Amino acid sequence: MRNNIDPYELLLRNLEKPLHITYICDSIFRVGIDETRKRIDQLVKDGLIEESKYGKDYYVRTKRNG
Repeated sequence: MRNNIDPYELLLRNLEKPLHITYICDSIFRVGIDETRKRIDQLVKDGLIEESKYGKDYYVRTKRNG
């Protein structure tokens, strides 16, 4: 069932609370850390997510996207 869900949609649904990049890498995108960083950087540029003030490499949805 999980295979039918777009990983970007799954990520945005889960970013109500800060998630660490390693969790995003292992559990959502299921790709290497470098590829995950590229994908996250693009989402940050698009204004969909932002790095959390909670800590380095933690990400949340932007307020306008929540």
